[in-house]
This record gives sequence, C-alpha cells and structure tokens, in this order.
Amino acid sequence: MKHLTLLFIFAGLNAAFAQAQCEADATVYLTDFIFTPSDFTVSVGQTVAFVNAEGTHNVDGTAESNPVAFFLEETEGNIDGVCMGTVTFDVPGVYTFTSSIGVQPELGMTGTIVVDAETLSDVMADFTGGGELENLAAWQSCWAFTTYYSANYINGQSGNTGWVGGVDLAGNEEYTVFVPTDAAVNDLMELMNLSQFDMLAFYDMIPALAYHIVPGIYMASDLENGMLLPTAEGQSVSISIGDAGAMVDDANIIYADITAFNGVIHVIDDILAPAGYPGATTWDVIVQSPDHTILEQALMAEGLDEALRGQPILNDNEPAEGPFTVFAPTDDAFFALAEANGFESVQALLGSQFIDDILDAHLVEAVYESGDLYNGQNLPSYNNAGIINITFDEVGIEANTAPIIQADMLAYNGVVHSLGEVMPFDFPDPEGTCGSWTITMTCSNGGPDGWEGSSLHVFADGTQMAAETMMTVGSESFSIPVDEGSRLDVIYNNAGWGAYHGYSVTDQNGTIVFSSSGTPLSVYGLNPCEEEPSCGLIEITFTDNSYDGWYGGNMGVFSESGLEANIFFNPDFDGDGYADYQGFSTRTVMVTVDEGEVDFLVSSPVVYPTQCGYTVKNPEGDIIIDETNTNEAPPSTLNYVICESTASSATEAESTDRSISIFPNPVFTTAQLQGFRADDAWEVDIMNLQGQVVHQQSGLGNGILDVSNIPAGIYAVQLKQSDSVVKVLRFLKD
Repeated sequence: MKHLTLLFIFAGLNAAFAQAQCEADATVYLTDFIFTPSDFTVSVGQTVAFVNAEGTHNVDGTAESNPVAFFLEETEGNIDGVCMGTVTFDVPGVYTFTSSIGVQPELGMTGTIVVDAETLSDVMADFTGGGELENLAAWQSCWAFTTYYSANYINGQSGNTGWVGGVDLAGNEEYTVFVPTDAAVNDLMELMNLSQFDMLAFYDMIPALAYHIVPGIYMASDLENGMLLPTAEGQSVSISIGDAGAMVDDANIIYADITAFNGVIHVIDDILAPAGYPGATTWDVIVQSPDHTILEQALMAEGLDEALRGQPILNDNEPAEGPFTVFAPTDDAFFALAEANGFESVQALLGSQFIDDILDAHLVEAVYESGDLYNGQNLPSYNNAGIINITFDEVGIEANTAPIIQADMLAYNGVVHSLGEVMPFDFPDPEGTCGSWTITMTCSNGGPDGWEGSSLHVFADGTQMAAETMMTVGSESFSIPVDEGSRLDVIYNNAGWGAYHGYSVTDQNGTIVFSSSGTPLSVYGLNPCEEEPSCGLIEITFTDNSYDGWYGGNMGVFSESGLEANIFFNPDFDGDGYADYQGFSTRTVMVTVDEGEVDFLVSSPVVYPTQCGYTVKNPEGDIIIDETNTNEAPPSTLNYVICESTASSATEAESTDRSISIFPNPVFTTAQLQGFRADDAWEVDIMNLQGQVVHQQSGLGNGILDVSNIPAGIYAVQLKQSDSVVKVLRFLKD
C-alpha cells in the first residue's frame, strides 16, 4: 500500500457520526484497555465503525499530528456491543487515537489508522518501477517531476530533500500534469547536447517543469479549443483541438486521463517550452533564425557547428569549447560581401579559403551580452583570428564597424548578436604576377561525409597560403594567387580515410599540372609561369620500421635551379604550437627537379634513426637511390644526376668547376671550401631554405667557411667568381 507522511498533508477531513447503526468498511472493537485491531490501513473515503464491547471508553483522535481531528463521546459497553459511531476518512495520512479517560492511554489503549491514497507522485512511480504504466515510456520526465515537485519519496515514507516547495504532487492539492515521453526528453537532450544527469541538474529545469503543471483537474473532456490554462510557472499553456485530438502548445496529448487521488496526468509527445527562455545552444539560435541560413551553412561546412553545440556551463561529464559570443552576419550581409569583393556568388565565397578566417573573426570564446559591452572594448576572436573592436554611437553598437541590429539572442552556452554587415576582411590580391591557381578537393562515397580531419596545405616559398578541408561528399575548389619564380608545395595531411580523398592543381591557363587521389600524395616544387621541369617529377618514399614517421627529420632536395623541396615530417598543422606526431611506416611524395645534379640533404630523424631510410624513383619509375638497408641513420645523397644537362654556357662553366666542394658535409661549425687554385678569388652567399642570405664571405684559394653563427638546417651556397655565379653547393648544418 502507499502511505503519506503526515507533515505534508494540508487538507480537511469530513467526519460523519452515526450513532444508530454501525455500517462501515472496517470495524474497531473496544474492550478494557485494547482496540482490536489497533493498527490498520484504509483507503481514502472509507468509513471506520467503533463498537464498545466492554468498559467505559471514548475515541479521541484529536492528536495534533492527525491530518484532521475526530472524537466519539464516552459510552458504556456491553457484550452485545454498543455502536459509538463511524468516521469517514476523506484525507490521506496517519491518524492516532486513544481512549482518553483516566489512565487508559498510559495502559496502552491506543491505535493507528493509515489512510492511503495514490497520489500523482505515486502514479508517476509506476512509470519507472515496472508498473502497468511502464510501457508509456515517460519515466525520465516522471523522475524529474518527483525529484523536484514531490515532498516525499518511497510512497510517502521518507522526506525528499530535493523538493523545491510550492507544488507538491504527493500532497492534497489538485493538479493536472502534462508529462513528456522519453523520446521527447531524448530529443531535447540531443538538441542541448546534455547527458541525462546534466539535463536533470541544469538551472532552468525547475521552472521548465512547473510550466507542465496546471493547478486544478482538467480531464480530456474538459479541454476546449482556445482554452488558456495558467501553469505553476506563471505563464499559460494553450489548448487546441484538431482532427488528431487535443494539443497543449505544440505537443500532442497521446495518452489522457491517468487519474490519481489529487489530480490527472496526460502524456504528451514534446517538451513544453515557456516563452522568454534561452535557446538550447548558440548553434540552435542560428539554425532557428530565418535570417542566418548562410551563416548556418558556412559554420557547418567548416565544422564549427560542433563547437557551438557544446555545453561547457551545464555539462559536467565532458569538456567542451566555449561558451561563445557569436556576432552573426545576416544572409543579406553575406550576399553584399560576396558582390563587393568580386565573387561570382555567395557559394563561391563560402567555398573560398577565406571563409574559415572570416568565421573565426566573428566568434569570441566567452559570453558578452550587450550590457557587458562598452565603447572602445577589444575582444579576442576565436583561434587568434584578430580583435573585435566595440564602438558605441548614437545609432547603437558596432563590432569592427559592423552594426549590431539585434542583440542578446541568449542560449545556454552563450549569446548571439545579429550583424547587419560582415566585419571588414582584408582579402588578399586574388591574382599574383602569374595569375591564380585553383586547387580542387574531392571526397568520394564510401567513407565519412568529408575529409574527417584530413586537410590540404598550400605553401609558397615556405609560407602557408591556404589550409583547407572538406565536410561533405563531392568536390570543393579554392584559388590562390601565384607569382613567377615562386615554389609551390601542396601537402596532404592524412588523418584517416585517405582512400576516398583526392585533389588536383590547375594553373592559370586551365591546365591540370598535378593530381592525386586514393590517399593522395603531396607534391613539392611546382613553378608558376614556367615550362615543365626539365627533368620531371621524381618519387621519394620514406620508410620507418619503428613507425615513428621520421620524427624530427627533414630532407631538402636541390637541383640546378636551387631548392626544389623542403620535406618536413612534423608540422604544426593543428595550431597548438607543438610539432604534430604523424607516425608512419612508409610515406611517398612527389618532387619536381631540373636536369643536372640533384642533392638530397638529410637531417636525420631523432627517434630510432637507424630504422629510417628512403628510396628515389626517376620520372620513369625506376629506383635510382636506395638507402633503406644501411643499418645506420639515412645519409645524404649529393651530386646525383637524374637527367643529363642539355644546357650550355653557364652549365658547362659549372661542370668545369665540379671539383669545388665543401668538406665535411654535414657541417658542425666550420667547413673547408676546396678545389680552388691558390690565386682564385671567390665570394659566397649562404642562403636558407626561404632564400634569405644568412652569411657572406670571400677569400683566395681554398679557405675555411665559418658557419658557427647560423642555426641547424639545410643551406645553399652560391659561389661567385668575377661577379657571376659559377656553382651552387649545398650543405647540412648540424
């Protein structure tokens, strides 16, 4: 049976006394100093008769703890039994009674009646505890209601410290409760990105539940179209009647009229949302806005939707980025930006390499409502994309001169301010001296939707020009300006599922100069505005039997025209300030080289270098260098002729001086420049991989090069005689 703690009973009792005849649902017999039975349970509305069979007694139920007092006057009993009267118990609770004549209470003439009632709280327990209502699948909501709006637990036998006061679903006041199904709760948890326990504990749960509770009893037959029912939260829910039945706000009543002593429950298929509450997340605010569909598309394409769905304030179970302030340009703002900057369409803008920087510049990883902003304030934008300067004028608030046209669209993980313009963005010149090249990325069906963390990085003379990824299946293109004489490297960063990825590089004339797919290869040394390399593309495969991926190693490839490739294995592609660990057993890259001598200068890996090696294939696919079985750190390979030189003049002059060399190589602090006659005058410029001169020196005959003041790395030495370059040498500084 279900019992109720007396402390929380707040109703009246209707007692009826019938002296003439003792017709009742239960009977208590009084003999000397004993009630029989003395401890029992009845239901609400049942009647108990008291019959005196021996002695002089009364029935005194006026104890202060009783929900309502009752009293039957003193009578003299006999063997036939004297009907003292009946009491009807309409209020649930625990009632104690005694015969208060003389010392009869002290002699043990006391009794207890428990008046049981199935309250709303009791009925909700049947949703969770395997009762007949379990199949309605609404136990999560019922658990929340009984956690916060039931004064006691365990069928009335213990107090509930979680009770917030006011509404008591285990009490005597009458309520109608609209209980959402588990499916509705799960949908809300997914929307808010919260676990079940974080959902139960979030700070607006209590008033949100109160919005589902209506004082009074409204059976399904009482609900009328257009009715407004005031809730315990303070706002009213609206009732509408359609072909499918009754609705509460936007929720359908799918199971009605589950009754209890103190009210009725209707099961609904959606969560009821009070007006004026924050959106679930900043992402949800953007998605629900009809004016921010382009921003929604752009954020999703760049993978920022997940960040904006995080709940760092509410969610204790897992880390999340944020909270966020989002300065959200409208659709019209994006159209205006695309048109003003020469993009064919807003989709071309979204597909450009600039969109990720534009988006980052509109996010702040902190919460700044309009009341927190002040004139002259500078806010750091997401991913160190820059500063957002806040200014105030007579019109309103501006963020980097973009006007805030709607402020304070609140969410549980931040706030969204709508902008009438996109913040100013410094687009680089779309064309260089050689026009622009287009890189097209592809993702085929069969794997995830997009590159799943893999990315493509484009470098010009060692400086990163673009870093792009894909979030969907299909193809996406972006363009970069290119200059004559520059060296382009396109590096594929494989984070998995590479078999479904590919890319192609198209020059300013629409010619595909390189393409690769099915775990695409990186390519080094593409030269804009020049004919194809005089030798062609060579293939270099790096091996590492320790699977550490040549960690800390490097290879520089030089041909007659200078540096062709600076191949590094631990870039900081994730932007955390530390070298990435990209373990592999084999990795292949493509490098353009010119005819004549080619140098492969190796900076040895720092982890298990003896497990590392490399092979080189010529443009025909033949292995011409194999340094995979040396049982030592991979050595450099110098002065290797892959394609014979067909040039004359300078090349012939250079060939006559091939005896000039640097020894030793690699170099520690000094090196011998040898091969000169005693009276040969010379000058050298030592340049790093970026083409910067880091050291100059001159001398007569064989001499010593002092490189003690330059850092470790790969360097080119331009040797000059009679003011003309006669030879280019390379060395590795340890």
